Amino acid sequence: MSNNTDKSGRLALWLLLWFAIALAIRLTHLAAKPAWMDEVATTLFSLGNASRMIPLNQVISLEQILRPLQITPGATAGDVILHLLAEDNHPPTYFVLAHWWMSLFPGEQGYASLWAERALPAIFGALAVPATYLLGWLSFRSRSVGLICAALMAVSPFSVFLSQEARHYSLAILAVIASLCCFVVAVQALQQHRALNWRTVLIWVMINVLGLTIHYFCGLTLIAEGLTLLVMLIRQCWVGPQRRRFDLKEGLRSPWLRIYSAAAGTLAGALLWLPILLNFYGSPQTSFLKPGSKDWQYWINPIVQSLAGWLYAVLSPVTRGYSWQAVVVIVVSCVVLLVYAIWLVATLKNTLKFQLTQPQFRPGMQAMGGFFIMANVLFLLICYGLDFDITRGHRYSFVFFPSILILVGIGLAPLWSSPQTPATQLSDYQTDTDNRRFSQVKLPFGKRTISGRAFVALVIGVGFISSQIIVNNLSNLKFYQADRLIRLIQADSTLPVVMATQAVVTDQPSVIGIEIMSVAWEIERNFNPDSPVHRWEVPPRFVIAENNVAKNIDPKAQLSLSLATVARPFDLWLLGFSPDMQDKNCTMPTGKGGNKGSFGYVHYICRS
Repeated sequence: MSNNTDKSGRLALWLLLWFAIALAIRLTHLAAKPAWMDEVATTLFSLGNASRMIPLNQVISLEQILRPLQITPGATAGDVILHLLAEDNHPPTYFVLAHWWMSLFPGEQGYASLWAERALPAIFGALAVPATYLLGWLSFRSRSVGLICAALMAVSPFSVFLSQEARHYSLAILAVIASLCCFVVAVQALQQHRALNWRTVLIWVMINVLGLTIHYFCGLTLIAEGLTLLVMLIRQCWVGPQRRRFDLKEGLRSPWLRIYSAAAGTLAGALLWLPILLNFYGSPQTSFLKPGSKDWQYWINPIVQSLAGWLYAVLSPVTRGYSWQAVVVIVVSCVVLLVYAIWLVATLKNTLKFQLTQPQFRPGMQAMGGFFIMANVLFLLICYGLDFDITRGHRYSFVFFPSILILVGIGLAPLWSSPQTPATQLSDYQTDTDNRRFSQVKLPFGKRTISGRAFVALVIGVGFISSQIIVNNLSNLKFYQADRLIRLIQADSTLPVVMATQAVVTDQPSVIGIEIMSVAWEIERNFNPDSPVHRWEVPPRFVIAENNVAKNIDPKAQLSLSLATVARPFDLWLLGFSPDMQDKNCTMPTGKGGNKGSFGYVHYICRS
């Protein structure tokens, strides 16, 4: 009894340590990186505001364009839901939670605090550490495996990346982990030909439906789980000697009826959101997922992006830098981590193959491995079948991300076993020979080896270094950099600045102006015109020109009418919008169009 208590105490201390490390990493430099347009959308909705607060088709000030990011006294959770469903394509649970969270913070000069908005996802990201331990333990009934998985989550660069964004992905990861916990318990029950208890079925349904209210793509997690279970059902229906007879009655036994009940309950909850989903399908907010022409990139990009997304779970090279020294660092970083990745995959291939021979680990590995495969097959079917490249940006990998860490964790587990482990402490299926087999790992070059424990520590260490690359903004995972665009505008503008963009307005819900609003928010936060050190001759002004095909409203015409009220001369910067303005007595300096900080721009000088 005392021994079990000691073990539980040590386990709690280790989990607390990894949770603290995870939270510290995720809170580091939390507000240092500029907000990008999706974070702007999250912030304005969580405040109970709407993007339509911004006037269209007129020249407006910095304060006017940032009105949706100002704290609105008296805004309620009802306002959050109302504006969100009217303009955006996301379910409301996270935004309501963020609204309550943001009410605890006074804001910064009347505007929302970016630090506060990002702190909530950071906390959810840290909570994924004990949640991942639970998933690892349920999958393999091993505390050491669970702790390795928890450590991997704590330092995972992909988790840190999502946890430092004012978005709902880190909460969605918690929902995915919770659903996978029920899923792996269900797989184990089915393999033992016993029925899930009704309490587990009910909890599973509630978690699945809640996940859909956090992010609709949690539905892809559920479909991947369902496909994995379908394969298992088909295999169990093959009965008799050498499984030569297919008997559907096997699928009508009590264990499977409980699975059908869970599926039916989940489907019923999902159908409640179907009308909203259909209203958004094909809206301008999903157009970025549509690929261009079906050239070679159309076929290659989803595969390459998927592979990169898997690797980002445990490592991240330096990929951002602009000086020649930075380029050298980028090249060295990518080469070193490529060698490391090959070494890691080769090592995991051997250990995972061994772990599959262990009867106590096989059900969990089949569940997690099958789920991972099905999820990625589903992603590729969406990419090539529906022409929606959901591998872009890697964010949507949250759908299956926890399963990667669980598989890496069980693969590292035999390497952690000490060669001095007494035979009495080995599992029933593990021999002393097996223990010695993984006590050493050969280095990529030469004949030297390191201990298995050193290799596990190296994997966690590389994860930690990679997390620091993320928090210090040395990776292109966060590719929108409004500060770089602003510096360019300041350097190349000698006249008063007007920034303009278009807003596509249709009968479907859409958020307007969030890209240019992200630039304006960065100006307010770090390039404030009221400060003389920031080199604005006069505060910049903004125009959002309406593009409404149904009402025959042309954005160039609206922009021209708006600019007619501005005293000339001035510098005009068009963002994500490139009408020819030369007929309006605006000239384009040579080479003054391009991309900066992932913002497409065109620069004109408009004179009298």
